[in-house]
Amino acid sequence: IWLNQADPAGTIMAVLVWVLMGYSALTMTFLAKTGGIPNLAAMLYNSLAALALTCHIKTSLTDPGAVPTAAVPTQEQRLTAQKLSMCSQCQTFKPPFSHHCRICNRCISRMDHHCPWMNNCVGAGNLKHFLLFLIYTWTCSVFCLTLLAWNYFFCADDGCIFQIVLLQLVRIMSILSIGTFLFTSSMLMN
Repeated sequence: IWLNQADPAGTIMAVLVWVLMGYSALTMTFLAKTGGIPNLAAMLYNSLAALALTCHIKTSLTDPGAVPTAAVPTQEQRLTAQKLSMCSQCQTFKPPFSHHCRICNRCISRMDHHCPWMNNCVGAGNLKHFLLFLIYTWTCSVFCLTLLAWNYFFCADDGCIFQIVLLQLVRIMSILSIGTFLFTSSMLMN
């Protein structure tokens, strides 16, 4: 298990992901229990949230592709490369497309970025799970916004009288979903 313990702010942000996803799942369950949304919709949302959290934990606890400190260039790299690079921080061989992460204090193969929401680097070893997390989270936010817009904001029935608690939960979920949608959309497009 790979676990970055050197970044307390990243740990707080990773826990915050779980708190917000848990809040959204509980809100959807509560809305389904009170008849605000169909039970099937709440089950589908909670399944997507569970998949997103599974990918989150897999991304957070998987080695992103740390270059071993005893790494040496292959014979082919020695013969074809004009210049073999060394990491100035690790003082070890730095393979092509690897970068040093100052937070993890390691060289990471095919490093994309250090994600504070994961409290881990995103690299060759966990990129797939990170992208799946973004896709599941994006899908959750779009599904939630569509569902809430359909059942609460565009409700034209005479029976559209909601309890104040439900209305506040819907408003908070809408704000969280809009923020999540914008954030994950920008991450997926970059």
